[in-house]
Amino acid sequence: MTLAFEATAPTDLDDLATFLTKGFNSPPDAVFARPDVLRWKYFEPGPQWESSRSYVLRQDQKIKAHCGVWPMNLNFRGERISCICFMDWLSEKDLPGAGVLLKKKLMRFADTSVVVGGSADTRAVVPRIGFQQLGEVTTFARVVRPWKQFSTRPQEAIGRGAARLLRNVAWSLVPGGSVDLEWSIKRVKSFDELPEKIDGSDHPTPLRDSSYLNYWLDTPAVDIAGFVILRQNKFYGYFLLSKVGGQARIADIRLLSDNAADWAKAYRLAATAAAEDPEICETVAIASTPIARQALIETGFRDRGSVPLFLSDQKKRLAGAPPIIFNMIDGDGAYLHDVAYPYVT
Repeated sequence: MTLAFEATAPTDLDDLATFLTKGFNSPPDAVFARPDVLRWKYFEPGPQWESSRSYVLRQDQKIKAHCGVWPMNLNFRGERISCICFMDWLSEKDLPGAGVLLKKKLMRFADTSVVVGGSADTRAVVPRIGFQQLGEVTTFARVVRPWKQFSTRPQEAIGRGAARLLRNVAWSLVPGGSVDLEWSIKRVKSFDELPEKIDGSDHPTPLRDSSYLNYWLDTPAVDIAGFVILRQNKFYGYFLLSKVGGQARIADIRLLSDNAADWAKAYRLAATAAAEDPEICETVAIASTPIARQALIETGFRDRGSVPLFLSDQKKRLAGAPPIIFNMIDGDGAYLHDVAYPYVT
């Protein structure tokens, strides 16, 4: 039988949720595959995409492979470069190659494509279809409330749990530094128009505008809050915080500066805002550039490991480019989680 390439529609939500949870061995109520989350993620207008963001290969009306696309169009050297990040990539085991075929079709939708991390199978496959590693994405974490974290973690061996607790108590005592009085933050319910310079880094930078950020503030997947960073009472940047159980995530952050010291102050502001929630046990951020990594380390965050960032750039639009700026809202990192592993420290 032939395979039919199709964009999914809201009427496919139940079938899609079943296919994803079964294929990823996830519980039926997994957040990433809840019907309301799938509707928001793949069918609601935006972000920077005019049609469905979910695609399948069908055989006899049954889904045999699925891949979602997340728009992360880039600004690089004053040019807009279309780019997509892949999510929820899955295929039936009885049809080998279907998932690769689907992804190759979707790669034609943009000048460039990105895959971050993924399973061992994914990391082995993507270089064979035109992807090359272009840097790494590193996870950083700062322990906020080690005792509460200890009490809310799934049960583990007593010795291991005690050793982890002692380590995390020590980590929580590492100073995060201070912020000048001229810096402040303000929580916002929605974002107004952002200045163009917010996308002015020398690195390939995912485009942001107020509608994109407001789309994220409306997500049903997770509690998420928006903050404006002010310097001398003028707009200087912003950040988004998502809350997943006892973990806060700096889901996105931008600053009108390429100075590492300024970025450290911005991360301090975000970490302080996250810690004000009494339920938060640790705060997590990711970094893909040297400045972001340096700033997080200076703010008392700990390196918790890296995953590769793969890029397909057949038109050489990013030839010779430094690492791509990548944050959690450039994929599903703002809300994806495993209840068996609620913390990274």
